[in-house]
Amino acid sequence: MVADEGMTLYIIPRKFDMLIENVQFFTSFESLCGVVKFKNEESYMKCNEQSITAQMADYVSLSDEDFARMKSELVDKFMKEYEGAIM
Repeated sequence: MVADEGMTLYIIPRKFDMLIENVQFFTSFESLCGVVKFKNEESYMKCNEQSITAQMADYVSLSDEDFARMKSELVDKFMKEYEGAIM
């Protein structure tokens, strides 16, 4: 997401949908922002807050190491391409 007339960039990292087999809901932008859409009615009936939280942590979220690597790579890329400065 880009805000502040392009001066701020928000990144919501997640694993790719194609790699997530065991999650019973879709991992679209809306799901990650709190609007969970289930793949079928059975999954919806079985769910609870704890199961969704656990599945997000286990299958969707990046590890701390992966997040740090991704952040470093993105900052390096933007710094090189736009000759920026870290504030």
